[in-house]
Amino acid sequence: FAPPLDVVWATAPYFHNGAAPTLWAVMTPDDRPTVWKRTEDGYDQVNVGHEVEAFDAVPEGLSPRERRMYYDTTHVGNSAEGHTFPDVLTDDEKRAVIEYLKTL
Repeated sequence: FAPPLDVVWATAPYFHNGAAPTLWAVMTPDDRPTVWKRTEDGYDQVNVGHEVEAFDAVPEGLSPRERRMYYDTTHVGNSAEGHTFPDVLTDDEKRAVIEYLKTL
């Protein structure tokens, strides 16, 4: 079953596997980061969700502990593909939906 949308602004990351760090990433499939890492500051009030740094790939030479800090959507089970339903909306409409979700 689908979880309720109450306080959805506080439940990032999104999708069943956590592949979308923000509601804006949910709403813009073509702009979802391939690899992302949370910042120390934590929360993105504009895009609603985790404040992240986006990368094309996981940096090389990381220790296993450092590697766990990166979410890589190219791994099996971590995909951010699909969920293209917002493509029919304009950017203004997407922002309006996000503003509404902030009120729940």
